[in-house]
Amino acid sequence: MAPTSTPAGSPDTSVAQSQASQPLSTSQVRRPLQREGAIILLSPAEQALEDAMSRSSPPPEQVLGKRTHEQDDEQEGGDTEPEEGTSATAQAQSLPPSLSNVTAATLRYATYKKLRTEQRDELEAFLRDTALGRQAKLFVCVLSVENKIDAFRSAAPPYQVSDELKTNVNNYAVAVLLSVNISAYKGDIPRNHILNILKRYRFDLPAGIEHDYSNWEKITASVSYSLTQTRARVKKLIRDSITQNTNVFALAQVIVHGTPCRPTVQLCSRVALMRAIHQECNGGEKYWNLIDQRLALVRKLAGSNPAKAVRAFRDILKTDRETYSAGEDYEIGDVVADDWQQRVDDVVAGV
Repeated sequence: MAPTSTPAGSPDTSVAQSQASQPLSTSQVRRPLQREGAIILLSPAEQALEDAMSRSSPPPEQVLGKRTHEQDDEQEGGDTEPEEGTSATAQAQSLPPSLSNVTAATLRYATYKKLRTEQRDELEAFLRDTALGRQAKLFVCVLSVENKIDAFRSAAPPYQVSDELKTNVNNYAVAVLLSVNISAYKGDIPRNHILNILKRYRFDLPAGIEHDYSNWEKITASVSYSLTQTRARVKKLIRDSITQNTNVFALAQVIVHGTPCRPTVQLCSRVALMRAIHQECNGGEKYWNLIDQRLALVRKLAGSNPAKAVRAFRDILKTDRETYSAGEDYEIGDVVADDWQQRVDDVVAGV
């Protein structure tokens, strides 16, 4: 049977020829999405792309002949070696400076410190010596310094109590004799109190002079002399106050004049005791001994109750104010001693 021929000029024949004669574009080759209901059907290539996108990220590809640092650490026990350039730099920095560099730097510093030429030569020889040689030279230098110190001490003039120290001793002599904690006005007790003050606050005392018995004896003699002069001065002022009928506050001001002491109620009470004993013995030779005996009696009667001693001295002060310049109206305002007198009272009390 002969095939059926399509009439010329029919639409099917013309369309087929037209499609065969035109080249296919990329958009025409790609297979469009086809929908079937609500399901999207992908082409095989699109499905492969979708599957690749839905997978997790793969590990990084390794290049042949290259290993990661983790693999190197696992195989080599975690030890890493620096590169050649870094290793050379680190080794150069860790190397100690050469002897010539140290010598040159030290000599420049010696010039900055203005060392003499012979000292610079000794320094250079010291740097070039062995370790044992340098230690031996250092020991020799120590011995040389000791010899120079001994020579300096032997050439120093004998120690003398300075005028500044004498001024301090005189001020503290008044403060100790008028302290509320004093137990005796004569003998070693007041002298030792002043020496303890000097040891505590030093002033211009040379270091360790209390261990140099010959020089310390000079200071002890100066303290004893100051106490003797202070007692004589106070006794004279008290005798004159009786003749002039001076009130106790004015008398206390005259006694502490020129010192950091301040006339307080407690200090005036001690002055009143001194004037009362002067009246009893008429200022005889045993004057200060009698005052010490009266202080001992007050301590004995008061026992362990300090309030009784306070009442005793308050009564002594009251009697004095009624006896001397009774018509004068004055007030002793200071009840508490100042810081300077308080430090003296603490030393006298053994604090």
